Amino acid sequence: MNGVTQDLRFAFRLIRKTPVVSIATIVTLALGVGLNAGVFTVLDGMLFRARVTSDPGSFVHVQPVYSGSGAPRHEAPQLTTRDYQALRDRATTVDPLAAWTVIHARQGAEAANSLTLLVSCNFFTVYGLDRLERGRTFRSEECEPPAAPVAVISDEVWRRYFDADPAVLGKPLLLDRQPFTIVGVTPAAFPGRVRGEGIWVPYTNQPALRQGVSLFDDPRAAWLVVEGRLKRGVTRETAQAELGVLMRQQDTLAVDRTTAVALNNGAFIHDPAVAPVAVFVVPLVLGSVGLVLLIASGNVALLLLSRAVTRRREIAVRLAIGCSRGRLLRMLLSESVLFALLGVPLSAWIASQVPAAMRALIPAMPFYPMQLDLAVFSYLAAASLAAGVAAGATPIVESLRQRLAPSLGGHDALAGAGRTRARSVLIAGQIAMSVVLLSGTALFLRVEAALLAPDPSVDAAHLLVANYDPPPTAPTTAYATTVARLAALPGVVAVAYGHGSTGELGGEGTPLSVRGASAPIRRVAINLVSPNYFDTLNRRIVQGRALRDEDGRAAAAGAVVSQALADAWWPRGGALGAILETPEHDLLDVVGVVRGDLALSGASFDPMQLYIVAPAAPPSGQFVLRFSGDLRTLQAAARDALRDLGPGSAALPTTLAAADAASAATFMPLVDMAGTLAVTAIVLALVGIYGVVAFAVGRRTREIGVRMALGATGAQVTRMILATGLRPIAVGLAVGFVLVVPGAIALSRVFEHTPVPIRAGDPVPYAIVGLVLAAASLLTMLVPARRAMRVAPSVSLRTE
Repeated sequence: MNGVTQDLRFAFRLIRKTPVVSIATIVTLALGVGLNAGVFTVLDGMLFRARVTSDPGSFVHVQPVYSGSGAPRHEAPQLTTRDYQALRDRATTVDPLAAWTVIHARQGAEAANSLTLLVSCNFFTVYGLDRLERGRTFRSEECEPPAAPVAVISDEVWRRYFDADPAVLGKPLLLDRQPFTIVGVTPAAFPGRVRGEGIWVPYTNQPALRQGVSLFDDPRAAWLVVEGRLKRGVTRETAQAELGVLMRQQDTLAVDRTTAVALNNGAFIHDPAVAPVAVFVVPLVLGSVGLVLLIASGNVALLLLSRAVTRRREIAVRLAIGCSRGRLLRMLLSESVLFALLGVPLSAWIASQVPAAMRALIPAMPFYPMQLDLAVFSYLAAASLAAGVAAGATPIVESLRQRLAPSLGGHDALAGAGRTRARSVLIAGQIAMSVVLLSGTALFLRVEAALLAPDPSVDAAHLLVANYDPPPTAPTTAYATTVARLAALPGVVAVAYGHGSTGELGGEGTPLSVRGASAPIRRVAINLVSPNYFDTLNRRIVQGRALRDEDGRAAAAGAVVSQALADAWWPRGGALGAILETPEHDLLDVVGVVRGDLALSGASFDPMQLYIVAPAAPPSGQFVLRFSGDLRTLQAAARDALRDLGPGSAALPTTLAAADAASAATFMPLVDMAGTLAVTAIVLALVGIYGVVAFAVGRRTREIGVRMALGATGAQVTRMILATGLRPIAVGLAVGFVLVVPGAIALSRVFEHTPVPIRAGDPVPYAIVGLVLAAASLLTMLVPARRAMRVAPSVSLRTE
């Protein structure tokens, strides 16, 4: 302990002697560690923690695993109404046991699409809500038939849509044209906001919000997520065993169904749809911030390596008077670890700001428990310790390898081969890691640019998009009547209809297979469109033909596929005449291929899309009006023509250009996050390059003076300095582009089933990254090089 105390005393004395370098070292390490811990906090909260803040150890999620031909018709592990009620009434180890499901409901008169939760009355108790900000939760009778049209809203919804009106209780809330009375407002950041901004209604309102189709009496409709709380003293294993027995009893009421039950903490990582993506997402995200930490550690290593040169005489003296290399190793390691540990408070503050920044970037993000806890602090401490050791490893090795006699005599050259190699390796490593991060950002920016880039063949400013949302009681002629009214408006050239992904980002589409071929099953966005859809949007059919009315009446419905889908399934051609099959065994006959098209979008981006003819009385969707003349006049007239259908069609129509910008904006948070990491990495790398070159130039001042006294020009000196710095940068760029390959492939796998797939083989982003990094590195080195060039030879020769 005396030795450790002495080492710490030496380290603090060194900090006092070199405060600028020491503070720069501490801040650099704190930045890298803090970003890592912050991102770890976000991932931990989103994927691995129980989504409650009150007693998370007792929270359980019931996850059924079905088998047999009588298994419920649902991909996600959910329960039928009959099974949930049996578990709720008969379980003795879990109480309360709540149920919920999420629906997309149109909110308000302007038809804003909103995620709404249908919940049982004990939902709020399960999620630990003791007291509301205003009003009350649901009474038990409101969750029994007949359905009570009441709603609880979150503090976020109250402030955003009701301007924090203190008299909000008792006011109406429209959801899919159905009026609900607001009876309560939950506190801010309520954990029960598991989807969207927070609107809850009793789950008995499900038929009313789904056009009268009731799931309560369907024995194969598994639509309820079931979660609860363990009774005091009950283990998860005991509760799982009891619920398993109860579900086996329920299996006797079903035909050919076997059910196993697993209990978990409700974290998203247990969702079968999330787990396969998380396998790529978690290493990708942690690897990205890990690269920032490595770059920061490399930067600190360069600082310490440069300082180690100035301490070579001190190290030599310690060795000469009998200090063992092991003792010296401990002293030097204590210094670098102390730098990292002193940055822990700053790291913890940075880590606490990352979740706040995430919420600011994504205001509608559901609640996730992202507070700093023991796991986060343990990760932060481990990362700090690792960063300190990594940052000090190279300088320590170089300090212990020096020759005693030259060092004691003051003649140990700075630019010795070993130290030069060490600095070159560190610079190359920083550049390589910066290439990886910047390439990821460039790929996102490439997607963003494709989403925003207008297709020259589509005049998006003269295409008006309007909601079509007929009520359940609308006559079958409502669609034809509405089309006629819109077509008669002044300035309207053509009216088309579309229903499907409609330009929204995200969503996995419908799994389709190619009949009679070994092609893989792909998830494709299927769009219902009117036959004149492609003509109205001026989309060019590159193979085959466009859709016709008779395509919707054929045994194998005619379908048009996007170029991206055709290239994925039939890279050598052969799309025309292919038969596709849906999970319901419906057949689709490919009759045409359309050039790059995001549904109802003027962007030049080309995801995997499929188009079929909409029925004579199509469901809610969107009209596309090609027009000429004044936009505002047509907007008002189109809204008046559609308003008679109900609130769902009352939103003010917008141009396709504006709709594209709004859709692309939902992708921006990913670009912002990736860009922040990339910019941080580049700044750290460039600071490291500048520091090394400036330090090396300063130590070679006498050599530069001799060269200039012998006739070397300023340009020759500049080229000499740049040549020594460019070699590790070139190596770093080459290594970085090799490392980019697995990262780009993983990124493309994460987004392959979305309408914004990442093109890992696109060469443009990588070329831009290489040019940007090379130019930035060159400009960084020019500053100390030009400073050295301006020093007079007489001054340079007198430096020692």
